[in-house]
Amino acid sequence: MSENCKQCYKILGRLVKRHSQDECPLLRGSYCGVCSAYGHSPSNCPDGVTRAYREPQFIEQLVPPSLLEEYGIHTQTLLPAFTRSILTATEKLMEVPETDDALRAALVAAGVKPMICQEKERKENKESMENKKRLQKVADKFGRKLIFLPVPSVQKM
Repeated sequence: MSENCKQCYKILGRLVKRHSQDECPLLRGSYCGVCSAYGHSPSNCPDGVTRAYREPQFIEQLVPPSLLEEYGIHTQTLLPAFTRSILTATEKLMEVPETDDALRAALVAAGVKPMICQEKERKENKESMENKKRLQKVADKFGRKLIFLPVPSVQKM
């Protein structure tokens, strides 16, 4: 009798028919977007070179190839190192624009009820300050560093 496939059991539970890991129909049907092959997921891709290339190391990797060709760009300029030196490998950022709508949306996405003031004047930015405090608690809970992005003011002419 063949053993149970752990991959199928996680997805289908007791409805899974007994088969080995090698005969797994779910695994055979899995498509890897990294190496463009069937049989494994991107997280288990054996093609380490392609997987490493997906994280940009050069500024030119962020520019569409058609533009690189059009302007004759053949250089490989490393991305600025200061972005990597500020953050440790384990530190993750949570960046939120400093608008009331963005603060409320971030809280709702985290499953936290935001404070919503119905007053027209919103005295002393009470809503904004309270939502920032709640969002900081969410960031602390998930071990992330919270950064509020300033919103550029639009000048009318």
